[in-house]
Amino acid sequence: MNEPSVNNLEDNTMVKNVYHILGDSNRVLHRDVHNCYGHMMAKATYEGLIERDLGGLRPFVLTRSAFLGSQKFAAKWTGDNQATYAELHLSIN
Repeated sequence: MNEPSVNNLEDNTMVKNVYHILGDSNRVLHRDVHNCYGHMMAKATYEGLIERDLGGLRPFVLTRSAFLGSQKFAAKWTGDNQATYAELHLSIN
């Protein structure tokens, strides 16, 4: 699991007014970057493994949280879902 998870009873994620502080005066709402978190974590893992192995091996990283472009760094695990159209629909929303 590589996304921030808070068991907020309202919507099972962080409250809507949580901010990330970027530098001295710049801040961004978590809801605006939630999906980027998993992407950046997968990218950092991939790059760290490439560096560790001096580029000699292609790493296999499996991620649960992804964003556009994440397929370059990791395979996405969709979780414990069923082979139904309803579950497929949920995985891409």
